[in-house]
Amino acid sequence: MSQEQMAEWLATHTDGGGSPASTRAMDELPERDRHELASLVRLAQELESRMRLLQAPSVFAQSLRQELLREAERRMVRRRRRRRVALIGGAVAGVVVSIASLVGGIVVLVKWLRTRTEARQASTA
Repeated sequence: MSQEQMAEWLATHTDGGGSPASTRAMDELPERDRHELASLVRLAQELESRMRLLQAPSVFAQSLRQELLREAERRMVRRRRRRRVALIGGAVAGVVVSIASLVGGIVVLVKWLRTRTEARQASTA
């Protein structure tokens, strides 16, 4: 039996999916392969029986929860601050544009009045 076949057979049996046909196939193996497979199956079963689900201690879980909540709060504060800065920046830009438009309008009005006054003076002279 090749190593790949042995690994496949072992994976099938350790996952609880062994079938009678695959057990018969094991019986047909040479003694050395059968012994090696049986040893590997025992090792896999022993490992599985000793493994247990590990859970994080409640103190760690609570600490992690608090840390995640603090980080979420910090991010919300930063987002609000950025939004506020963008709003204030937009308002300032709007004021600057309005003032520039007002100054531009006054400059155009003054030039128009000067041109009109100069035209009147030229026509009366």
